[in-house]
Amino acid sequence: MKYSQQEKLQIMMLSDIHRALEIENSFDPDLIDEAVSTDNYWALSWEYPGLQDEEEETPWEVQLFVDTYDMYDILQYTYERFSAEDKAEVAKSIRNFDEKLSLTFPGFDGNNESKFLLIGSLLKRMGRFSGKDDLTRNSHMPSVAIYQRMLEVFLPARAKNWVHNVGITKHDFIDTLNARVHPENR
Repeated sequence: MKYSQQEKLQIMMLSDIHRALEIENSFDPDLIDEAVSTDNYWALSWEYPGLQDEEEETPWEVQLFVDTYDMYDILQYTYERFSAEDKAEVAKSIRNFDEKLSLTFPGFDGNNESKFLLIGSLLKRMGRFSGKDDLTRNSHMPSVAIYQRMLEVFLPARAKNWVHNVGITKHDFIDTLNARVHPENR
């Protein structure tokens, strides 16, 4: 789905009318305005599945964002279930490991990865991930390449080794967090 400038203007004007009439229990005109004006049409499909185009795929940036946020949730979930011995091994095995900082979603760079911050804003508005504030966190450093390295390790681990009330294996946990560091610096 892609709209022309004229179609965008019509949609935004209809949103203004919708807002002025104070229609409730219907479409969210603010979400529609933001999605249409920023060409983030995936948000409309996610929020209103009946509007989904069968050929429309989730953009790779959205998939990266969702997978990354989920990864940090699962890393934290897993760590909380480790024994004291496992936590000590993790601290030894991961350079500069910090129980709080290493397991908190750092966000994306506001200067160079602003598209991802916009995705986070839309996900928050849509109530995804419980609308958490950290969806729009600014990492103040380019992060996409780091997350891609981490996801190369994490996604197969989640698919093969995820266990409810346990998380992923300690080995996969350590490997995922060690992937943050560029291979040339390990």
